Amino acid sequence: MIKDRGNIKWTSLMLTEHREKLKELYERDKDIEKPVLDEQHLERLDFLLGEAVRLQANIEVLYYENRRLHQYEGKISLKGNGLYLDSKKLLIENIINITIL
Repeated sequence: MIKDRGNIKWTSLMLTEHREKLKELYERDKDIEKPVLDEQHLERLDFLLGEAVRLQANIEVLYYENRRLHQYEGKISLKGNGLYLDSKKLLIENIINITIL
């Protein structure tokens, strides 16, 4: 079987706009839709958030942001009308999962 170099072989023949569009398409392939959470999971998240604030425990948060899932770790706190994980402000509707460490 012949080992091909893929697009690398053709990049010298491509216009800059074509290379940029290909890069954009590869990045867009990594995008995911926001998961829909059921009522039971939302109640569990609410309980875990309350416990984490009450105990001042370290938590790990799976968070949906910019069409990607991110994992953050730290202590949760309530400041004014916002929810913060260390210094990062979180939107409650974008929290997918919480694990108390």
